[in-house]
Amino acid sequence: MKLVSQIKIREFRSIRDSKDSLDSIGNFSAFAGLNNSGKSNVLRSLNAFFTGYTDINSAINFKNDFNRYDLRRKKHNKSIDISMKFDLPANFRFREKLQGIESFLGHNFTITKKWYRDASVPDYFLNDKDKKLDLEHRQKIDQFLALINFRYIPNRVLPIDIIKNEHQALRDVLVRRLGREAKASGETFEKIQRISSNLIRNLSDRLQKMKIGSGRVRLATPKDWADMIFAFGYRLGDGRTEVEDIAQGSGIQSLLMLETLYLIDKDYFQQFGWRQASIWAIEEPESSLHCSLEAQVASFLREVSSIELNRLQIFATTHSEIILQYSDKSFYVENRKSETNFNGGLSVKDILMESSKAGISKYLHPIIYHPTEPILIVDGKYDLSFFENAINLISPKASIKVFCLENFDSEKSGGEKDIYTYLRNNRNAILCRTVNTPVVVVLDWESKDFEKYNVLAKDMENRLIVFQWPVDGANPRLTKNFKGIERFYPDRLIEIANNKNPEKIGKTTSGNKYTIHSDDYGGIKKTLYEEIEANGLKEEDMQYVRDFILKILDKLKS
Repeated sequence: MKLVSQIKIREFRSIRDSKDSLDSIGNFSAFAGLNNSGKSNVLRSLNAFFTGYTDINSAINFKNDFNRYDLRRKKHNKSIDISMKFDLPANFRFREKLQGIESFLGHNFTITKKWYRDASVPDYFLNDKDKKLDLEHRQKIDQFLALINFRYIPNRVLPIDIIKNEHQALRDVLVRRLGREAKASGETFEKIQRISSNLIRNLSDRLQKMKIGSGRVRLATPKDWADMIFAFGYRLGDGRTEVEDIAQGSGIQSLLMLETLYLIDKDYFQQFGWRQASIWAIEEPESSLHCSLEAQVASFLREVSSIELNRLQIFATTHSEIILQYSDKSFYVENRKSETNFNGGLSVKDILMESSKAGISKYLHPIIYHPTEPILIVDGKYDLSFFENAINLISPKASIKVFCLENFDSEKSGGEKDIYTYLRNNRNAILCRTVNTPVVVVLDWESKDFEKYNVLAKDMENRLIVFQWPVDGANPRLTKNFKGIERFYPDRLIEIANNKNPEKIGKTTSGNKYTIHSDDYGGIKKTLYEEIEANGLKEEDMQYVRDFILKILDKLKS
């Protein structure tokens, strides 16, 4: 969930002035750069803004934290400025007693805090105005910020220590879930065990997917009244024995930590009304993780931050090409002449290339992007737009990423012959994917290359799956002159394209079917693409594609 949409930082440590470089924050924003580039100072500035601390147990200190690029400036002009622009979602609610704060702030506003050399507390400003707020309005700002649970997780912290610190909060979650379900003491502890299993079901599924031991994990819970004061924690089993969380490797501890924090934050928002959102600032979440576990953590962070109801926004520093892939907004961070600079205008692909050139991360072949999910390669950006929208409508939780050749640094934009050549030339990269995360190709209904692709698929050892649009499922009102995926478009979209391009789409002599001349086809394809990009698809548009797309998704589940 995007809560903070823009950040501005001035005179904080290595950041002289971020200017407008951090003006398009995402649900899960990643900052990539070399060591000492200043990327962690973004997270420390967030920590200072929300908590008054820069590091664990270290309050902001003007003498140490002020950027000293020019000591000749007049003393009274020196301040550390940190601004946050908030765009509150509809499900961010102010309880009845705080409605005056909602009236004061609204749902779109900017808060600035300024620290001065001789001041013990910062001054507050609202909406970029120069007049500092009085005590009454400062208190309203503080009450608003108290609605947001901010977590700063530095790289050097031990995950198991965070888990231990959250044991009481985890107990509270369990007690809230238990509520008044257990009417008699005899069934209380059975319910505790059942509820605890439901609480960590997602964690258990994730461990099974990663094939860590047997994937069996449980919360250590009391078995009787004598055991009510218990050492709360996780137990991971391999089918015969169980091992405490403290005895796990640091990588598994990291995953347990993130799952625990997510469980607590999500449950708190569901059960109570005074905390409304959570923001995590994580330094290098990939630390101590092997590659497949790193991919799982990256996927987890993207997943939990993208669900609006979770009310969770994540900021992370990273050296990982996998974390960058799964973030929805990335920034490339450089230190030039002892000052931190941000570039948020690059695509993820460009940031990956810059990172590999600079030695920040290793080069990752584009075909291995999103290693935890299958990838679907389609014929150009028009088909990509349709597939993404259609899959989101038919199966919003489907785990599949859609690409075209343009996404893979290919000189070609599409076409079945170009796709075939690309796949054949990049066989070794495709073989690096798992059989559970294959490459999928969908051929047009009129394609003559299905068997050729199938031969290639056999050579790829189940890492390539080929489908072809079934011509008998096409829109019966469209003639064969509609090539490719467009023949499966609904009447609604064809009529919109016809209205925007008069006399380009015709009717057959019987008047029952639409037809089109090949010279006009490119323009109609572009019109259809622009309509889908602007307004998306509707459920009624799935009439001729639903069964086929479900067939693809079902194949990937098996």
